Amino acid sequence: MDVLVVGAGIVGSGVAQRLAHSPAVAGGRVAVVDRNPDRAWQLSERCGSPVTVGHLDDSADVVVLATASGSQARLARRSLSRARVLLSTSDSVSDVKRLLGMNDAARRQNALVVAGVGMAPGLSDVLAVRAATQFDRVTEVHVAKFGTGGPACARQHHRALSSLALEWRGGWKQRPGGSGRELCWFPSPVDAADCYRAALPDPMLLIRKFPKADRITARMAATRRDRFSSWLPMLRPPHPEGMLGAVRVEARGQQGQTWTGQILGVSAPPGAAAAAVLMSAIETIAAGKLLHAGAVGLAEVVDAAEFMDKMAAQGVVCEMFAGT
Repeated sequence: MDVLVVGAGIVGSGVAQRLAHSPAVAGGRVAVVDRNPDRAWQLSERCGSPVTVGHLDDSADVVVLATASGSQARLARRSLSRARVLLSTSDSVSDVKRLLGMNDAARRQNALVVAGVGMAPGLSDVLAVRAATQFDRVTEVHVAKFGTGGPACARQHHRALSSLALEWRGGWKQRPGGSGRELCWFPSPVDAADCYRAALPDPMLLIRKFPKADRITARMAATRRDRFSSWLPMLRPPHPEGMLGAVRVEARGQQGQTWTGQILGVSAPPGAAAAAVLMSAIETIAAGKLLHAGAVGLAEVVDAAEFMDKMAAQGVVCEMFAGT
């Protein structure tokens, strides 16, 4: 199987390094493309065979879009005719909306476009489906995430905090970014963090799995300084990678005659978690279990239990909040 990785940043390099030792690409090629050719060459030399430097117009079985959020829908349109499966890591609302809007074009090409194949959205959606398996009826799904995967991710989070948040409350509602403070508990070592509304695409993807839910929301962790400076240019250069990261999902619903809830979470560096999600998706494709065409979210085309087993093999383990 041939894989084209577009972007040699934190996430792109992470998935390329995993692919270099994966049987999923046995006999195939892993090509890396980056706007900085030197970075692509350095990554290919560091990984060794079968990782090489490619070109954006190369044909491949799977194209991984690991560039900055906001640019991936355009890249997906360019690659659609040359790929069987496109995996997008973007957490930009505009990107996800445009990617889902490519459904008809993808069907005509007999291709699959998967939006939100990262920590959140992506892993968060799979966790939501996993958490909701015990319910007869799901009424609410709430996502919260902590941390950023690198400079581009940090800039996207900065923009998201100052933009309008999209929530499902029996219909789409817009709320100011940086509002709706909520103390959320994540798996250790993150533990508790204040989380706020932001322009996050998770509700757009989750409503496709839970069309009868009453409420679907998404929040991100932020400090007071993050909130007050979100309307300004970033006051200092973003860090290379956030070493602390986590995502948690709370599902509420009815089980028999009882109203109950379930909270699942994962703690891992965001870049590493996103690379593990991509690797698990590629392994699923290699196993021939993504025989679809169109534009979808990750949770629509994978089995949640099997996918979490693959994530555990990648070193990303799901935890359940059991109460006190």
